[in-house]
Amino acid sequence: MKNLSFGQKLKEGARYAYREGTVYIILAALIVMFTILNPTFFSGNNLKNLLTGSTFYLIAGMGICFVMISGGIDLSVGFQMAMVSCISAMLMKLFNFPAWSVFPIGMALGFIMGTINGTIVAKLKLFPLIVTLATSMVFKGIVYAITESKSFSGMPDAFRWIYKNKWFGLPVDVYIAIGIVIIAWLVLNKTHFGRDVIAVGGNRECARLSGINIDRVQILCYGICGGIFAIAALDMLAQQNMTSAITGPGTEFVCLTAAIIGGISFMGGKGNVFGLVAGIFVMQIINNGMMLAHMGSYLQYAVNGLILIAAIAFDAIKNRPQLAVRIRKNLIKDLADGGTPND
Repeated sequence: MKNLSFGQKLKEGARYAYREGTVYIILAALIVMFTILNPTFFSGNNLKNLLTGSTFYLIAGMGICFVMISGGIDLSVGFQMAMVSCISAMLMKLFNFPAWSVFPIGMALGFIMGTINGTIVAKLKLFPLIVTLATSMVFKGIVYAITESKSFSGMPDAFRWIYKNKWFGLPVDVYIAIGIVIIAWLVLNKTHFGRDVIAVGGNRECARLSGINIDRVQILCYGICGGIFAIAALDMLAQQNMTSAITGPGTEFVCLTAAIIGGISFMGGKGNVFGLVAGIFVMQIINNGMMLAHMGSYLQYAVNGLILIAAIAFDAIKNRPQLAVRIRKNLIKDLADGGTPND
C-alpha cells in the first residue's frame, strides 16, 4: 500500500465523511442548533424523553434494515404493527391471556406476515413496493374487521413492566432496544447470513452464481423484519397503554427515511446499523425541536416529507460518482491494454 500524503489523507477523510459520516454531522448540527434556539432542548429531562420515545423506532428500524440492505422494501409493516398490537391487546383484555404469552404470539404473527410478503416477492418475482402496498391494504382490512374499529386501553401492569420498570433510571425497553441493535449489527457484520444479505442486495445475479439461495435469503429478511416490527409494536403498546387499527401506520415512514439518511442505499447492498440509529435520532430530534418551538404537528408532516425527498435525492447523488469512476477506470484500462473504449 502506498503512503498517502497529508493532502490525499485529507481528501480520503472528506470522501469517507461524505459517504458514511454525513448523518453524524447532521445529528451534531441539529443538537447544536436546537440547543441555541431553546436551551431546554439539551436538558436532562428532554434528552431522557427523547431517548425513551425513540425505543420502538430503534427496534423497528432494525427490521427495515434487513429488508432494505437485501434490496427490498416493506410498506406494510405499519399495519403489521397495528395487527400485532390489537390482537395482543384483545388476547389480554378479552381472553385473559397472561402478559408474557403475547410476546411469542405477537412475534410469531409478525414473522408470518413478513414471510408472506417475502414469499410473494421472491417466488412470484414481483416488485416489492407494489406487493407490500397491496398487503398493507389486506392487513388494514383484517385489523379493522377484527377490532370493529374499537380501541383498547388499560393494559395489565405485568405487560407494561418493560416500560414502567427502570434500570439505572431508564425504562427496561431502552435496554431491549440497545440489545436488538447490537444483535442486528452482529448478524449483518459477523455472520454468513449477513454477508449473504449484503450480497443479494448488491447484485442478485452474482449472488445466485456464487451459490446463495437468494429466494430463501429474501424471504428470511422479510420474516425477520416482521418479527422485529412485532417487538416494536408491543413496546409501543406498553408505552402508550392503548391501541387501535390506526396505531402503527406511519412508523414505516420514519424508519424508511432514517435508513436512507443513515446511509442504507435505496437500491440495497450497503448500509450500516449505527447510521440508521443516528438517522432515527435525526428524525426524532427534528420533531422534538419543532414541538419545543410550538410548531404544529401538521407542519412536522410537511418537514418529514421534505426530509424523505432530500434523503432519496442525496442517496442517488452519492451513487452517481461511483458509477462514473468505475466507467472511467474501465475506459482507461481498455486503452492501456491497446483496445478501444468500445471493446
